[in-house]
Amino acid sequence: MGTWGSGNFENDAAADWLYDFGENDFRLIDRTLAGVAGMIDADELDADEAQEVLAAAECVAAAAGFPPNNPPAELAEWLAENSPMQVKSAYIEMAQKAVARVLTKSELRELWLESNEFGAWETAVTNLQSRLNRIK
Repeated sequence: MGTWGSGNFENDAAADWLYDFGENDFRLIDRTLAGVAGMIDADELDADEAQEVLAAAECVAAAAGFPPNNPPAELAEWLAENSPMQVKSAYIEMAQKAVARVLTKSELRELWLESNEFGAWETAVTNLQSRLNRIK
């Protein structure tokens, strides 16, 4: 796992996803989150998929007016160019479900559980979940 911190954008998979996001915006969010929404209960997200899901959900929250503290430059620039915007409720619902899935059934969660930084990672993800739940 190419990870340099517990934040939702502090890993290689999320950084790569965010780079692609600038060129594809909500089309990439749709592809990323819809795949998770279509999973059955027995399926587990692998670590890279989970990191991409968190990045996509962060972009949904940010687009709806609830960005993370100190968003990456790419996201801040995208928001400056595209705000204000109305985020479809389907994206919000997919993001909420996908983040819940990462927290409960993902390889990423298992990897963080094995580290000394699980609490920091869980805090970052539950903060995202809280911001998504505040969207009206």
